Amino acid sequence: MYSRSDKNQPIVQKYGGTSVGTVERIRAIAARVARQRAAGWRKIAVVVSAMAGETNRFVELVGMVNPDAAAKHYDLAVAAGEQVSTALMAAALEREGVPAEAFLAYQIGLRAEGLHAKARIRSIETARLEACWAAGGVPVVAGFQGVGEQNELMTLGRGGSDISAVALAVALKASFCEINTDVEGVFTADPRFVPGARLVEVLDYDSALEMAALGSKVLHSRCVELGAKYAMPIVVRNSFDVEEARRTQIMSFTESQALEAPVVTGVSLDRNVCKFTLTGLRRGSSVLSTIFERVAEAGANVDIIIQNEISESDSMRLGFTVGNADDKLAVQALETLQAEPPFDGMEFSRQEDLAKVSVVGLGMKSYAGVASRAFAALAGAGIEILMTSTSEIKISCVVPAERADEAARAWHNTFFAN
Repeated sequence: MYSRSDKNQPIVQKYGGTSVGTVERIRAIAARVARQRAAGWRKIAVVVSAMAGETNRFVELVGMVNPDAAAKHYDLAVAAGEQVSTALMAAALEREGVPAEAFLAYQIGLRAEGLHAKARIRSIETARLEACWAAGGVPVVAGFQGVGEQNELMTLGRGGSDISAVALAVALKASFCEINTDVEGVFTADPRFVPGARLVEVLDYDSALEMAALGSKVLHSRCVELGAKYAMPIVVRNSFDVEEARRTQIMSFTESQALEAPVVTGVSLDRNVCKFTLTGLRRGSSVLSTIFERVAEAGANVDIIIQNEISESDSMRLGFTVGNADDKLAVQALETLQAEPPFDGMEFSRQEDLAKVSVVGLGMKSYAGVASRAFAALAGAGIEILMTSTSEIKISCVVPAERADEAARAWHNTFFAN
């Protein structure tokens, strides 16, 4: 369990877009931090997202000006919302009598690398943050952004403020990282679409990572990945819960905790799935490696992969999925490949309006029969399965988007009936 008893240890609190969506909400957060300071917590660092809707507004503006704008211009525009939130939060803290200092990425040496809009944090310099604490202040840090090798601003991907917060917690050697959002924590399914979904009070890193990667919107998968890598406890709570009673704690499980973990922890749903089908491919691992190398170089992340060799033929058929946001990138990569031998005979098609429903649980390692129950539930509901992927702790199925909610409810009813 994470500890809330040592008030001399640093803690990092991240507040998402809905949490800072209005002036009143920003003031409410500042008042909460002021109460915690009065209670003896002296090393609080706050990470903020853009106000709800602002990032989407900037994305739309860039698209209106130039849908093919350079990635560096896109990043510079869409990161503006965090700058505003950072300034407003620092000002709100000052109004509460709490000294505060606002920091953008370049001011704390938050270095990033990789692709624009999908950058990864390389390092963080903590000296100015620690100096702020030493002076009795609260540092407020802009999430979602980093600085590249040429001092250009880079963003970490949608939901990237979660990554900023956990990375900052690691760098500051914090006791835990608190993710404040508009829900009480991680649920067994999305309660908006699955009646009876329950709060998961304690969750292991592996299950949390799978659920985040498979479509759960509460946390960014890379923030959970960072937490697991550095054993940084993550606490998810509702910003608007004044009593602060309900939350999800994400941490490493002991061996006994793992053995006692539920067979199924949750059902995740990803509505942003695009399927590609490639035909006319020559057999051979080099063909596969070239295809996925080009797709990766284009910046598209591949998820489920299915390969079939055609009998009595020297050809094979390949299927894979990407997120809708990477659709155009994958198309460009494949179109470029078609002009090169041995891919000049390759044809591909894409299918939209798909979703991926997944069931996740650490206990699946120890119990048989989960797959049969999962497939039987979808069959009983008459839901077509287009692709399947499994691991030790998850089963994923690609289904028609219009049946996605029904599929999630069918699985939740199967595994959480009692």
